[in-house]
Amino acid sequence: MKILLVDPPMQSIMLARADWYPMSLSYLAGSAIAEGHDVLIYNGEHDKDLDYVNLTTYSKNYHLYPEALSNFDHYAWTNFKNVLTQYKPDIIGITAFSVKFPSALRIAAISKDYDPTVPVIMGGQHTTIMTDQVLNDKNIDFAVRGEGEQTFIEFISQFKDKKNWGSIEGLCYKENKRIIKNKNRELIENIDDIVPPSRDSLYDIENYSETALSKLFASRGCPYQCTYCGTQNIWTNKVRFHSPERIISEIKQAKEEFGCTYFTFFDDVFGLHKKNTNHLLDKMIESNLSISWDCLTRANLVTDELLIKMKKAGCKKIDMGVESGSDKILRDTKKGVNKKQILKGAKLVKKNNIMLYMFFMIGLPTETEDDVEETKKFLNKIKPDWAGISIFTPIPGTEIYNELIDNNLIDENPDYAKFSHQSPSSNFAFNMGVREEFPALAKETIEYIQNYNGSLGNLFRRGMSRGYLKNPKLFMFDFKKLLTWKGILTRSHHTSHSKFYAKTADYNR
Repeated sequence: MKILLVDPPMQSIMLARADWYPMSLSYLAGSAIAEGHDVLIYNGEHDKDLDYVNLTTYSKNYHLYPEALSNFDHYAWTNFKNVLTQYKPDIIGITAFSVKFPSALRIAAISKDYDPTVPVIMGGQHTTIMTDQVLNDKNIDFAVRGEGEQTFIEFISQFKDKKNWGSIEGLCYKENKRIIKNKNRELIENIDDIVPPSRDSLYDIENYSETALSKLFASRGCPYQCTYCGTQNIWTNKVRFHSPERIISEIKQAKEEFGCTYFTFFDDVFGLHKKNTNHLLDKMIESNLSISWDCLTRANLVTDELLIKMKKAGCKKIDMGVESGSDKILRDTKKGVNKKQILKGAKLVKKNNIMLYMFFMIGLPTETEDDVEETKKFLNKIKPDWAGISIFTPIPGTEIYNELIDNNLIDENPDYAKFSHQSPSSNFAFNMGVREEFPALAKETIEYIQNYNGSLGNLFRRGMSRGYLKNPKLFMFDFKKLLTWKGILTRSHHTSHSKFYAKTADYNR
């Protein structure tokens, strides 16, 4: 059976290069291939001809996304049509975060225009929480709630044979104009039982950089209670770990097949379990992998002992979510750390000469203009090597989203195209003195962070964290990335887009 899995476009429509691959779809692909099926993953965000853009440009280009949603002849939709007609799938699966839900609906409509008999099944965070909304769309036939690998495999099997939809846990569907929601599926206890992600299934795989393909998970889930985070929608607050053997095997495979030497752990929090983490790091060191890597962790988890071992195992960069320089906001969002702990953790990372990347957020509902100023001051006190900034956007299913709905502060059916962390239209700063002035404040804060990152010292430290001595090719890749990020080097990709370019390879396998 031929299965087409789709991650809808958004960032690519905004002319911003995305150096990653859709890991959730790759896990589905791996599971389906293990059952003997043919799978193609279409990543609507992937375009090798796009440039890397900075935060300011990303925000300025945001208008291109909603404009494309109302333009049915846009090249993003034409590209997908071409892949669809070339591959001729038997099943079409779509994933989407809330902000990309409008794009997913366009993909579903195109799919049904192509062949109304081909089932369209949708999963992911938004689908798990907003199941009724998803299935109320005439072009979506089935929905998967929660962790999807086993549910999807059983769906394929039933589609091929009995079509006994009621027997599949985690599946929702329409029957006689009613939405049927089957029992939720239990999480897979041993995640080593999940087939590794299939990078080979990616459409246009030859045009992915090694950096884009070197992403992996060491765990699933997060025990923390941050009110704005949607990870619990799929994986709950239970944490499950891959064995070190499984992780090392995947690293070796990616290195051998795609030349990957710099990896990123996409875990919600790396290093949650001390014994498990030390076991993994010891195995990585023993295996002599000759790689570099980075991860996301929390300030309250890092210690000298852990950081020394992480560095020995190849860690070059650590990301930390700070969110705010106001202890009040940290309490309001149930972050689980305070400014004192964050500062202590940051000092430990810098002491061990590991690059420190910190994320900040503005526009939270209880935040004031003074809180934003506190965040700027805290940034300059910590002095991370790099900083990220996002505008708060409520994610369906989160505590903060439910509170806003209960207090009638957002519509029950909002315009999800505005639900982006970089969208100037994302304005939920309800506690600001003059809320209407928030977009200007957000723009100014983004530029403030942008200027902070643009210092020669920060650029140099970011570069040195990448392990260029072991991989000169990565240096050239990052150098071009820097030039496009700074606006010095641009490519003439806009012309090719206007001509609705598309790959012409035959995917009738």
